[in-house]
Amino acid sequence: MGERHLFVRMAICNLRCRYCDTPDSLVRVSNLSIRHARHSPDLVPNPLLASTLAAHATALIDREGPVDAVAVTGGEPLVQAEFVAEFLRQAGFQVPVLLETNGMLPDRLRLVLPQITIVSMDIKPPSNTGERVFWDEHAAFLAAAEGKDLYVKVLVDDATTEDDVARAAELVACHGRAPLYLQPIMDPDARPEIDRPHLDQLFAVARRHHDRIRVLPQTHKILRIP
Repeated sequence: MGERHLFVRMAICNLRCRYCDTPDSLVRVSNLSIRHARHSPDLVPNPLLASTLAAHATALIDREGPVDAVAVTGGEPLVQAEFVAEFLRQAGFQVPVLLETNGMLPDRLRLVLPQITIVSMDIKPPSNTGERVFWDEHAAFLAAAEGKDLYVKVLVDDATTEDDVARAAELVACHGRAPLYLQPIMDPDARPEIDRPHLDQLFAVARRHHDRIRVLPQTHKILRIP
């Protein structure tokens, strides 16, 4: 947080979480949008080659100035793991590459790990996503990510149960020293959808199972960054 990133947002997701804040990324669209700091986006027809995306990304960094990292996000980028791996090979970024993922596809993670520096993994608690239980998939994913710089996020709101947070914290603790972030879900006006006593209680529950618990807001919503 606080460092300058180039975000590469991949379309398509294998989940439909109730609180998704990027619903326009859930399906493939007809154009790639290249957002600039000072003027309207450029539109490039989709689909495109990995080498073409790499050329656009490196040109954007050259034009807009240096970045501290490249974040590959979604949607769920591992749905297109082969494309992501080829894109990163073609781009040859000289800064760390961060993968943001829902932590559901361990076999596909292995396809991109050689090109990834940091793994930002979500754990999806069934009490607030509207999805089924994914504990087994998350456990396999944590095992596949071992040896990488890893941190884990759990988005929380008033529907999130203590049992889910305890299970998530215990799961992370079983797989090493990765920090676990509790991230309050925020509404479109950047107001948290969890009250302070509930958040405090979830934090206390998580700390009983893992000693590296942090609370981090959805900073992009506070700063009105799309």
